[in-house]
Amino acid sequence: MPEHNEVQAPDLSVVIIGYNDAARLPTAVRSVLEQTLHNVEVVIVDDHSGDDTPKVAERLAAQDPRVSYHRLPENSGGCSKPRNTGIDHARGRYVMFLDSDDVLDRHACLNMLQAAEENDADLVSGLCIRRHVNRSGLVEDVPWWPDLYTRRQVLDSVADMPGLLRDTLSTNKCYRREFLNEHAIRFPEGFHWEDLLFSATAYLNARRIVLIPNPVYYWEVMVRAAAKSISNQRSNIGNVRDRIGIHRRVDAVLDGFPDEAGRAEIRLAKAVKFIEHDLVLYLRELPYQTPEYIEECRALFRDYLLTLPLEQAFAQCAHRVAVAGAYLLVREDWPNLVTVSENLLDRTRITTDLVERDGRVYWCDDGHLDDALGRIALDVTEAGYHQLSLAESNLASRLTGLEVVASGRRTGRIRLTGETVNSLGRVPADVPLSAHFEFGPGQRAVRKYRVKLTEVRQEGSRIRWSGEVDVSRTVRPLGVVDPMFELRLRLKAGDLGTMATRITAIDLPPGAAQLELPARPLLTRLVGDRWTVRINHRGVVTLQLSARNFVARRVNASFETNATGTGGGRLLRLVRRGMRLAQKANQTRVKRRAFQLFARLPVKRGSVVFESHLGLSYSDSPKYLYQALRRHEYTGKMYWSYAENGNGFPKEAALLRRMSWGYVWALARAEFWVDNQGFPQWMGKRKQTTYIQTWHGTALKTMGVNTPQVRAMLTEQREALVHGVGRFDAFLVRSEYDIRTLVDAFEMRAEPLRTGYPRNDVLLGPEVAERSAALRARFNLPADRTVLLYAPTFRQRSGRFEPGFSFEDFAREFGRTHVLLVRAHYLNTVAVPPAARGAVQDVSHHPDVSELFLASDALVTDFSSVMFDYALLDRPMLFFAADKADYTRDRGTYFDLAAEAPGPYSTDPEAFFKSIKALTVEDSHAETRRAFARRYGEYDQGDAAEQVYRRFFAKGGK
Repeated sequence: MPEHNEVQAPDLSVVIIGYNDAARLPTAVRSVLEQTLHNVEVVIVDDHSGDDTPKVAERLAAQDPRVSYHRLPENSGGCSKPRNTGIDHARGRYVMFLDSDDVLDRHACLNMLQAAEENDADLVSGLCIRRHVNRSGLVEDVPWWPDLYTRRQVLDSVADMPGLLRDTLSTNKCYRREFLNEHAIRFPEGFHWEDLLFSATAYLNARRIVLIPNPVYYWEVMVRAAAKSISNQRSNIGNVRDRIGIHRRVDAVLDGFPDEAGRAEIRLAKAVKFIEHDLVLYLRELPYQTPEYIEECRALFRDYLLTLPLEQAFAQCAHRVAVAGAYLLVREDWPNLVTVSENLLDRTRITTDLVERDGRVYWCDDGHLDDALGRIALDVTEAGYHQLSLAESNLASRLTGLEVVASGRRTGRIRLTGETVNSLGRVPADVPLSAHFEFGPGQRAVRKYRVKLTEVRQEGSRIRWSGEVDVSRTVRPLGVVDPMFELRLRLKAGDLGTMATRITAIDLPPGAAQLELPARPLLTRLVGDRWTVRINHRGVVTLQLSARNFVARRVNASFETNATGTGGGRLLRLVRRGMRLAQKANQTRVKRRAFQLFARLPVKRGSVVFESHLGLSYSDSPKYLYQALRRHEYTGKMYWSYAENGNGFPKEAALLRRMSWGYVWALARAEFWVDNQGFPQWMGKRKQTTYIQTWHGTALKTMGVNTPQVRAMLTEQREALVHGVGRFDAFLVRSEYDIRTLVDAFEMRAEPLRTGYPRNDVLLGPEVAERSAALRARFNLPADRTVLLYAPTFRQRSGRFEPGFSFEDFAREFGRTHVLLVRAHYLNTVAVPPAARGAVQDVSHHPDVSELFLASDALVTDFSSVMFDYALLDRPMLFFAADKADYTRDRGTYFDLAAEAPGPYSTDPEAFFKSIKALTVEDSHAETRRAFARRYGEYDQGDAAEQVYRRFFAKGGK
């Protein structure tokens, strides 16, 4: 065993544990030794590996005196004993943990140590990044509980932030070693889910906790890996027993927490986390397990749920379907619980009929709605499923029958029957129906095979369908790279549109599991010759390519051996990557090179590429600048980028799908780029191209270098941001305030154009009254009601936005006199309960907010930049910010909105409703509002589009 000669104790010890991981151990060790904090030590603990791990570890210890190596005498079967051994051998003042297949951020140790010492903390926690790596080697980084790490926070107790118990990883944290020893905090041996108990015990005992927004730990997650990690082996009932057992032990530790009020808050937060996270992990796969597993798993979870404060937890949980699952599990309603599991595998899928009662939407009834707790638990109104159009819906389609019609050497004709949920009568009985089967190797696959169904009909609450397909002749895989084809249904319902959904099943129909049909791969039968029907990990019915002939078995075996052997799957990854590029040619790296090549070609004189909000809509200043060019009969070629579909774009527009080859080609050769957010950063604009950045709003919230997120960026991340902004040639501003905030915050070199925003031209001038009247008529808004436009700002992450007041209360209070148009931020959604319909209308899908401005009588907002534009109309504005404290603390603002708001400002629903009533009485904020408009929109004069046209496009293009 190597001896350490250093006299100075290390500042920080990193305990690296591993088992049979000789290949990846050096990378983990290197991530510690190359830290910007040099006074570190590495304590390698080998859980009695049977591969070359001992040799590799001994070599690493011999090469650097900061590394020590310890081998357990026998395998412990988990992570607890190795980590405990590491703590016992650590010499640093602080301790961190690292798994041999993961790595630390280069600055992790320094950031952790500084935060600990500056605040005399027992525990420091930083951002963990889950690095999802699929079999083809593609990587996607997903932050773990990012909302906890938006800024640096110092907590005197976990009671200051009970939600911290959501992050129970031990590896993204740094612990004072004396603290661990003083409280005898160790990992529980003989249990899995050891992190949960260790971290929770540390949280509950820590005198001071610091959270830092910096990434510290990269957790490598192999998507659909051949051998699942211990924590992912959820089909093992022992895994369930350990998880519930660990939670009970955490509860026992919590019982000793000295602050009674804090204990109750922590217990509630832990219950919410258990329902939304722990329970969901098992529920989504439960119907696919063995009967014995299902019975014991249900009993274990049911018994534990009954120990939790369910009524409070159900009311607080945001994940409404998870709450429904917890309730149905406690009430032992297995049929309805299965529909919850199906939804949890795909959160967009509507798997139940839903029930509407008293203006609320419930997951199911079956007598549960007579129970007060059931009404709380099964209320999924806020999930918004009832608001979706057919095209947006994902109505569950289930396979009910499969039979062979004809089978031969080259023929495999089968008949498939099934049903689709028609939730809340989404598809009326008199609507004509048609449908196709669709087979594809992935959701974004280029090659898809469609077959029209012979029968589609409504039958009660279900749409029944059936059809025949010769899979042997119709579905032609390449082979090797696409061994699985999913089965989907495309349903067209008259003018309601078309819905695409995967076809699922819990169990295959009798005989289907043993069914084999001839397959004809494009790479010949040397790579496969049989189709089998299977259910994949998401419950989707699939065709899977297999090999019966000797040569095909050998070919596939060679790929599989390479994929799982010491070669790390290089051959299979190369083949898959090459074939994918050949089929789709859509990888960023390839397109970056192509862009560089295309940019050497001559500029296409006069050509313009427009884009708004990353291609999501035809809107904002790019729209109004485009219209100005059309009015002037501009002769240059004009393109519009779209991200999802071409709906809403002008019929005459030349559309380019964002990130397509046409998009790359057009941008590489365009003379002008016009957008309001940012074209892909990897596109290096050529000198001959003029980039006109119209931007998307004046800033109340801090931006760029003024935000902690940007200040915490690594050098290369800052450089990427600077590069992206550095491409701008012209940046449109509305006032000198924009220059002091936006221009300075992004450290722009672009020329600020003091023109105002083209989108605001329609808000000024003598035609405003006529435009407003026309738009109110177009939106079918009643002339005798006051129209309020509610436009809140973006809330940290994409998903459902909670307004902070009840839409139903608004409808009861103002339904006869007002209409509330709700326009959520384009990255958020909002749910309007049926009881509020009419009085409250969701207009989030309308792309042009300027038109909504004109159609309204007053604006309701919070911190959104729409306030600066709406002020130009000189109409009343109301400000409602229920989450003011949290929002301004997390992001920061350039000025105090409460002090400068040009209208009534409130943070509670009662005061907000009073301000609505006062609108009809007086307008005491008129002068303040006009001064506000002058200050922040001094350059908006109604001719911004004309100014930009004259400056750049008046020569006419070609």
